[in-house]
Amino acid sequence: RHKDLGGTMMWTGAWRRPHSYGPDAGAEAQHVHRAVGLIDVSTLGKILVKGPDAGAFLDRVYPTRFSDLKVGRPRYGVLTGDAGRIMDDGVVARVDNDTFYVSATSTGADGVFQWFTWWNAVWHMDVELANLTGALAAVNVAGPNARTVMERVSSDDFSNEGFTYLDAKHVRVAGVPTLALRIGFVGELGYELHFPSPHGEFVWDV
Repeated sequence: RHKDLGGTMMWTGAWRRPHSYGPDAGAEAQHVHRAVGLIDVSTLGKILVKGPDAGAFLDRVYPTRFSDLKVGRPRYGVLTGDAGRIMDDGVVARVDNDTFYVSATSTGADGVFQWFTWWNAVWHMDVELANLTGALAAVNVAGPNARTVMERVSSDDFSNEGFTYLDAKHVRVAGVPTLALRIGFVGELGYELHFPSPHGEFVWDV
């Protein structure tokens, strides 16, 4: 789809993703800040951390506490190695009491999953890990008109009161089950949508 739209592709780790769709990438960025834009972020790492010790496990591998995160809320996290140097970053959302959805960078997804797996083997905590990076697609809808776009493709409540900043909710986008995160990497307003990858082109086209 990106090639059909004239996208200029770039490598991010083992993945290729669009950099821009025309000769003026700066104008595209300004359009996002003034109106709305879409970006395919399917290449982001997506890891499910599940089990009675999931919160305690994340408390150990991150310098940030996640065991006190409320269900339905995401929190930004910076992951550090043994020497305290930053190795990756992303968002961690608590889906239910025992389940956390962790995002990682496109270039760091495999390394983060291996890091989690290694420490889980050392600590023997009651937690299971699943690398969902290839199984889930993701689209970020950002800009002042992002809510208008979401209300066109979903019957769920995307009002400011119904879907507040730093909320994580299960919704349907064009009928597709989706985990939506209200986060803002380009400032307000923005929604990051994660859904099964077989529906990727369909949701993008909508």
